[in-house]
Amino acid sequence: MSRAASWVVSWMFLGVIALVITALFFSQDPGVGGTVARKGGGSVPVAVPVAWNKASVVSAQPPASYVAPKMKLSEGHWQGMDAMDLSVELKTKLRLPMTLEGVLLGETTLAAARSGLLAGDVLVAVERMPVGTLEALHQASRQVAHRSEVQLTAWRKGRWMHFVMRAPDGVLGFAQMETAPMIRASDLRPHAYRGACTECHAIGTTGHITPDPDSILLPAPVIRAGAVRPHQDRGPCQACHAIRP
Repeated sequence: MSRAASWVVSWMFLGVIALVITALFFSQDPGVGGTVARKGGGSVPVAVPVAWNKASVVSAQPPASYVAPKMKLSEGHWQGMDAMDLSVELKTKLRLPMTLEGVLLGETTLAAARSGLLAGDVLVAVERMPVGTLEALHQASRQVAHRSEVQLTAWRKGRWMHFVMRAPDGVLGFAQMETAPMIRASDLRPHAYRGACTECHAIGTTGHITPDPDSILLPAPVIRAGAVRPHQDRGPCQACHAIRP
Protein backbone atom coordinates (compact mmCIF):
# COMPACT_ATOMS: atom_id res chain seq x y z
CA MET A 1 0.00 0.00 0.00
CA SER A 2 1.43 3.41 -0.90
CA ARG A 3 2.18 6.05 1.75
CA ALA A 4 -0.67 8.28 0.47
CA ALA A 5 -3.19 5.46 0.70
CA SER A 6 -2.02 4.67 4.26
CA TRP A 7 -2.60 8.31 5.29
CA VAL A 8 -6.14 8.22 3.84
CA VAL A 9 -7.01 5.00 5.70
CA SER A 10 -5.57 6.39 8.96
CA TRP A 11 -7.60 9.62 8.70
CA MET A 12 -10.80 7.67 7.91
CA PHE A 13 -10.21 5.46 10.99
CA LEU A 14 -9.69 8.51 13.19
CA GLY A 15 -12.85 10.09 11.77
CA VAL A 16 -14.95 7.02 12.66
CA ILE A 17 -13.58 7.06 16.24
CA ALA A 18 -14.45 10.78 16.54
CA LEU A 19 -18.02 10.17 15.41
CA VAL A 20 -18.47 7.34 17.92
CA ILE A 21 -17.12 9.47 20.79
CA THR A 22 -19.39 12.39 19.81
CA ALA A 23 -22.46 10.14 19.69
CA LEU A 24 -21.70 8.72 23.13
CA PHE A 25 -21.07 12.20 24.54
CA PHE A 26 -24.41 13.66 23.40
CA SER A 27 -26.51 10.66 24.43
CA GLN A 28 -25.85 11.05 28.18
CA ASP A 29 -28.54 12.14 30.65
CA PRO A 30 -28.98 15.88 31.40
CA GLY A 31 -26.43 17.20 33.87
CA VAL A 32 -24.22 14.09 33.61
CA GLY A 33 -20.61 14.11 32.36
CA GLY A 34 -18.87 16.85 30.47
CA THR A 35 -16.47 19.43 31.84
CA VAL A 36 -14.93 22.60 30.48
CA ALA A 37 -11.49 23.94 31.28
CA ARG A 38 -11.42 27.00 33.53
CA LYS A 39 -8.91 29.81 33.21
CA GLY A 40 -6.31 29.48 35.90
CA GLY A 41 -6.63 25.73 36.13
CA GLY A 42 -9.26 23.18 37.06
CA SER A 43 -12.53 22.46 35.30
CA VAL A 44 -16.22 23.24 35.65
CA PRO A 45 -18.95 20.58 35.20
CA VAL A 46 -21.48 21.36 32.51
CA ALA A 47 -24.82 19.83 31.61
CA VAL A 48 -24.81 17.60 28.58
CA PRO A 49 -27.48 18.24 25.92
CA VAL A 50 -29.95 15.44 25.32
CA ALA A 51 -30.91 14.35 21.84
CA TRP A 52 -34.52 15.35 21.14
CA ASN A 53 -37.12 12.66 20.59
CA LYS A 54 -40.92 12.79 20.37
CA ALA A 55 -41.37 10.68 23.50
CA SER A 56 -39.51 13.21 25.69
CA VAL A 57 -41.19 16.36 24.35
CA VAL A 58 -44.09 17.68 26.45
CA SER A 59 -46.24 20.40 24.92
CA ALA A 60 -46.92 23.33 27.25
CA GLN A 61 -50.70 23.79 27.10
CA PRO A 62 -52.31 27.01 28.32
CA PRO A 63 -54.74 26.70 31.25
CA ALA A 64 -58.40 25.95 30.49
CA SER A 65 -59.20 29.48 31.63
CA TYR A 66 -57.54 32.38 33.42
CA VAL A 67 -59.60 34.33 35.95
CA ALA A 68 -57.87 37.18 37.74
CA PRO A 69 -58.32 37.23 41.54
CA LYS A 70 -60.01 40.63 41.36
CA MET A 71 -61.88 41.92 38.31
CA LYS A 72 -64.03 44.95 37.65
CA LEU A 73 -67.77 44.33 37.74
CA SER A 74 -69.55 44.79 34.44
CA GLU A 75 -73.25 44.12 35.12
CA GLY A 76 -75.66 43.94 38.02
CA HIS A 77 -79.04 42.17 37.96
CA TRP A 78 -81.70 42.83 40.56
CA GLN A 79 -85.46 42.20 40.32
CA GLY A 80 -85.46 42.65 36.54
CA MET A 81 -83.06 45.57 36.25
CA ASP A 82 -79.90 45.18 34.19
CA ALA A 83 -77.46 47.77 35.49
CA MET A 84 -73.98 48.85 34.38
CA ASP A 85 -71.41 51.32 35.65
CA LEU A 86 -71.92 54.82 34.27
CA SER A 87 -68.44 55.44 32.89
CA VAL A 88 -67.17 58.65 31.32
CA GLU A 89 -67.31 56.84 27.99
CA LEU A 90 -71.03 56.07 28.43
CA LYS A 91 -71.79 59.60 29.61
CA THR A 92 -70.13 60.94 26.47
CA LYS A 93 -71.94 58.53 24.15
CA LEU A 94 -75.35 59.13 25.75
CA ARG A 95 -74.76 62.88 26.30
CA LEU A 96 -75.36 62.63 30.03
CA PRO A 97 -74.06 65.18 32.55
CA MET A 98 -70.48 64.42 33.58
CA THR A 99 -71.42 65.19 37.19
CA LEU A 100 -74.16 62.52 37.22
CA GLU A 101 -73.31 59.57 39.50
CA GLY A 102 -75.28 56.33 39.33
CA VAL A 103 -75.69 53.07 37.42
CA LEU A 104 -77.22 52.97 33.97
CA LEU A 105 -80.19 50.65 33.46
CA GLY A 106 -79.70 48.99 30.11
CA GLU A 107 -82.87 46.89 30.47
CA THR A 108 -85.82 46.60 32.84
CA THR A 109 -88.21 43.66 33.24
CA LEU A 110 -90.24 42.01 36.04
CA ALA A 111 -90.50 44.02 39.26
CA ALA A 112 -88.19 46.79 38.00
CA ALA A 113 -90.42 47.40 34.97
CA ARG A 114 -93.61 47.22 37.07
CA SER A 115 -92.22 49.93 39.35
CA GLY A 116 -92.05 52.32 36.39
CA LEU A 117 -88.31 52.24 35.74
CA LEU A 118 -87.33 52.40 32.08
CA ALA A 119 -84.28 51.34 30.12
CA GLY A 120 -82.01 54.38 29.94
CA ASP A 121 -82.81 55.58 33.47
CA VAL A 122 -79.85 56.21 35.76
CA LEU A 123 -80.44 54.69 39.19
CA VAL A 124 -78.82 56.99 41.75
CA ALA A 125 -80.13 55.78 45.13
CA VAL A 126 -81.71 52.82 46.91
CA GLU A 127 -83.57 53.95 50.06
CA ARG A 128 -81.51 57.17 49.94
CA MET A 129 -78.27 55.15 49.82
CA PRO A 130 -76.19 56.46 46.87
CA VAL A 131 -75.39 53.83 44.25
CA GLY A 132 -72.71 55.45 42.13
CA THR A 133 -71.11 52.10 41.25
CA LEU A 134 -72.13 48.48 40.84
CA GLU A 135 -70.32 47.67 44.08
CA ALA A 136 -72.44 50.31 45.85
CA LEU A 137 -75.62 48.87 44.29
CA HIS A 138 -74.66 45.42 45.53
CA GLN A 139 -74.07 46.67 49.07
CA ALA A 140 -77.28 48.73 49.12
CA SER A 141 -79.35 45.80 47.88
CA ARG A 142 -77.96 43.65 50.69
CA GLN A 143 -79.21 46.23 53.21
CA VAL A 144 -82.79 45.79 51.99
CA ALA A 145 -82.64 42.15 50.85
CA HIS A 146 -85.10 40.96 53.51
CA ARG A 147 -87.72 43.61 52.68
CA SER A 148 -90.71 43.28 50.34
CA GLU A 149 -90.48 46.78 48.82
CA VAL A 150 -87.92 49.55 48.41
CA GLN A 151 -87.86 53.18 47.30
CA LEU A 152 -85.62 53.95 44.34
CA THR A 153 -84.42 57.30 42.99
CA ALA A 154 -83.50 57.68 39.33
CA TRP A 155 -82.50 60.39 36.87
CA ARG A 156 -84.44 60.53 33.60
CA LYS A 157 -83.88 63.20 30.94
CA GLY A 158 -83.01 65.92 33.43
CA ARG A 159 -85.63 64.97 36.04
CA TRP A 160 -85.24 63.28 39.43
CA MET A 161 -87.89 60.60 39.87
CA HIS A 162 -88.90 58.27 42.71
CA PHE A 163 -90.23 54.72 42.36
CA VAL A 164 -91.35 51.92 44.66
CA MET A 165 -90.22 48.45 43.64
CA ARG A 166 -92.11 45.54 45.18
CA ALA A 167 -90.94 41.94 45.24
CA PRO A 168 -93.51 39.55 43.78
CA ASP A 169 -92.63 36.82 46.29
CA GLY A 170 -92.30 39.14 49.28
CA VAL A 171 -88.47 39.19 49.45
CA LEU A 172 -86.33 41.52 47.35
CA GLY A 173 -83.07 39.63 47.74
CA PHE A 174 -79.82 41.26 46.63
CA ALA A 175 -78.26 42.16 43.30
CA GLN A 176 -76.18 39.55 41.50
CA MET A 177 -73.02 40.78 39.81
CA GLU A 178 -71.08 39.73 36.72
CA THR A 179 -67.85 40.71 35.06
CA ALA A 180 -67.38 41.25 31.33
CA PRO A 181 -67.74 38.04 29.29
CA MET A 182 -64.86 35.61 28.84
CA ILE A 183 -62.76 36.19 25.72
CA ARG A 184 -60.40 33.89 23.86
CA ALA A 185 -56.64 34.30 24.06
CA SER A 186 -55.36 36.58 21.27
CA ASP A 187 -58.84 37.96 20.46
CA LEU A 188 -58.75 41.40 18.88
CA ARG A 189 -59.92 44.15 21.21
CA PRO A 190 -63.52 45.06 20.20
CA HIS A 191 -63.52 48.46 21.90
CA ALA A 192 -61.35 51.42 22.81
CA TYR A 193 -58.51 50.81 25.25
CA ARG A 194 -59.80 50.48 28.83
CA GLY A 195 -56.77 48.98 30.53
CA ALA A 196 -55.44 45.45 30.71
CA CYS A 197 -57.95 42.92 29.32
CA THR A 198 -57.69 40.76 32.45
CA GLU A 199 -58.99 43.62 34.61
CA CYS A 200 -62.47 42.95 33.18
CA HIS A 201 -62.39 39.66 31.26
CA ALA A 202 -61.53 36.07 32.03
CA ILE A 203 -59.40 34.48 29.29
CA GLY A 204 -60.34 31.10 27.82
CA THR A 205 -63.07 29.15 26.08
CA THR A 206 -64.91 27.59 29.04
CA GLY A 207 -67.10 30.55 29.98
CA HIS A 208 -69.62 30.32 27.17
CA ILE A 209 -71.27 27.78 24.91
CA THR A 210 -69.84 27.63 21.39
CA PRO A 211 -71.63 28.05 19.12
CA ASP A 212 -74.33 30.18 20.72
CA PRO A 213 -77.47 27.99 20.88
CA ASP A 214 -79.57 30.91 19.61
CA SER A 215 -77.58 30.89 16.37
CA ILE A 216 -78.01 27.16 15.71
CA LEU A 217 -80.50 26.55 12.92
CA LEU A 218 -82.50 23.33 12.97
CA PRO A 219 -83.41 21.67 9.67
CA ALA A 220 -86.88 22.44 8.36
CA PRO A 221 -89.30 19.58 9.23
CA VAL A 222 -91.18 17.45 6.72
CA ILE A 223 -94.69 18.82 6.06
CA ARG A 224 -97.77 17.41 4.32
CA ALA A 225 -99.00 18.76 1.04
CA GLY A 226 -101.79 21.26 1.64
CA ALA A 227 -100.92 21.76 5.33
CA VAL A 228 -101.69 25.14 6.88
CA ARG A 229 -98.56 27.25 6.88
CA PRO A 230 -97.35 27.67 10.50
CA HIS A 231 -95.53 30.94 9.82
CA GLN A 232 -95.65 33.96 7.52
CA ASP A 233 -95.03 33.58 3.81
CA ARG A 234 -91.32 32.98 3.25
CA GLY A 235 -91.52 31.64 -0.27
CA PRO A 236 -92.34 28.22 -1.80
CA CYS A 237 -92.57 25.59 0.95
CA GLN A 238 -90.52 23.09 -1.07
CA ALA A 239 -87.57 25.46 -0.93
CA CYS A 240 -87.01 24.50 2.72
CA HIS A 241 -89.27 21.52 3.46
CA ALA A 242 -89.66 18.03 2.13
CA ILE A 243 -93.33 17.65 1.16
CA ARG A 244 -95.14 14.46 2.15
CA PRO A 245 -98.36 13.45 0.31
